[in-house]
Amino acid sequence: MGDLITAFQTANPSYTVTLVQCGATGTLASQITGGNSLGVDLFLAANSATPASLASGYGVGSPFTYAVGTLAFWSKSVNVSAGYSSSTYPKVAVANTTTAPYGTAASQLLTGRYGLTAPLSSNSLVNIYSNIDLTFQAVNSGSEAVGFVALSQICHLGAYPPAGTSALAYPPTDTSVSPVIYNYDPINQAGLRIVHSRTSAQNTELDAFVAYLTDHTLSPRSQMMKTLNDYCYGAP
Repeated sequence: MGDLITAFQTANPSYTVTLVQCGATGTLASQITGGNSLGVDLFLAANSATPASLASGYGVGSPFTYAVGTLAFWSKSVNVSAGYSSSTYPKVAVANTTTAPYGTAASQLLTGRYGLTAPLSSNSLVNIYSNIDLTFQAVNSGSEAVGFVALSQICHLGAYPPAGTSALAYPPTDTSVSPVIYNYDPINQAGLRIVHSRTSAQNTELDAFVAYLTDHTLSPRSQMMKTLNDYCYGAP
């Protein structure tokens, strides 16, 4: 998002975008429904369900999808290219399975494909962090040997994982095996304009940024598509 904001402001020097808060999608939604004390104009989620639930009462217009995320199994200390196994890894880090969409996806994968007992919050094989950034930090710092992170967190210029680390990307549906295995619901990341007092000029600025985020033109490739590719995101 930082790259996108910088690119947008470079292309539109009279506009300013301020990133006011990061965190789990459910936590950010609660800030908005709890009074929007931060004065948020735009909500960018890691799923589509949460913006849809806010559209009536808190939103302006309809939600829009800006990116499609992928779950990845990652480690800085062991080879995880063969994928997750409960017999191999005594602990695995995941994001909050209720408020963080990547945590929800990890829960679907672990309980559905690998047979872990739900809820994961009570499972001795799982350590849960409040959001995907803290999950990444836990593995990155070495406090967790393995974890499920967003592929975008370990992708640079379209390549992953970072040197000296190991990872396996898990698509929503694994078509590399027969029969095909369902891993988790697609991580369609959506946004929503939020009800907030704005001037006509500010609405124009907001609309321009949303247009920027939803420009998935392939030829010539838009800045949004370049950034999505750089971070291994899919386009809607």
